[in-house]
Amino acid sequence: MRKKVVFLFIFLVLWAHAAAAQSIIITIGVNESGNANWTLEKQIPLTPPDLKAWEAAIKSGQNISNYRDIPAFNAMINQFISSAQNFSNRSMKIEKVNISYDTTETMSGGFGIIRYNFWWINFSRRNSDKIFIGDAFPQGLPFSSDSVLVVKIPEGYDVISASPDFDRQEGNSLIWEGYHSFGKGEPSLVLQRTSGGWFFILISLVIFVAAGAVIFWKRRQSRYKIESDSIQAQVTETEAEPPITPILYPEADMGDEEMIEQFLIRSGGQASQSDIVNESRLSKSKISTVLTKMKNDGRILKIKKGKENLIRLVRK
Repeated sequence: MRKKVVFLFIFLVLWAHAAAAQSIIITIGVNESGNANWTLEKQIPLTPPDLKAWEAAIKSGQNISNYRDIPAFNAMINQFISSAQNFSNRSMKIEKVNISYDTTETMSGGFGIIRYNFWWINFSRRNSDKIFIGDAFPQGLPFSSDSVLVVKIPEGYDVISASPDFDRQEGNSLIWEGYHSFGKGEPSLVLQRTSGGWFFILISLVIFVAAGAVIFWKRRQSRYKIESDSIQAQVTETEAEPPITPILYPEADMGDEEMIEQFLIRSGGQASQSDIVNESRLSKSKISTVLTKMKNDGRILKIKKGKENLIRLVRK
């Protein structure tokens, strides 16, 4: 019971100082997917006694998770999301809400710190290589003279436009510090992927294509050379050894058997029976009769190859 009383006292102190000077740091880490990680850090000035009570509550090791579901905060953020959805016409939601507490000391006392952290799903709008931020603020982002806004843009993106202009940039962090009045749809940012990245990709692609073309050309030239050498060799061989076409014409003083024997000799010792018929200009039956006699005399061999007879001369 005492623990609950201590934390109740802390929150009473926290909200009692709401009207007093306080500093609010809003950090929005924009993800390339369009989601954003939000951190709202409220720093409230406390007197030394209040600061000690706050520090004691944190150091006591109490189960702070019992106090993380703050109805006022949930109601506020849900109302904000609902309004943003209607304005942007895009579905949105809040995930992974976390609340943590801290303190910091000054010469005159110190500050009690409360941090709200959550993920805002579908916070920004993407279109091709651009990210648009602003349609989640239908009435403008609430801002006071003691507030600081930090928007962390994704790596590899440049700011194309900003309304209102940010006060300074540190790395990928754009910073607005107090005395800003954000109107409808502000702060508004248009981010674009840096051209350097695309240029590098384009150069790499050109080099890759060029290398592929060179390899293809060399292979084609090599293949062409092989084919040219082969054709040249064939031409050379043709010129050196002209083909001899064995033509079988019956002569007056040469018998049919001798004619066929001479044809087989000029054909390298063998020929198909159909070639003998075509070249002799004799009938199939005549050639068949002569070949049968030559086979019986042991002068030739008849070898069956499919539907064709291969006639081979018997060397003596």
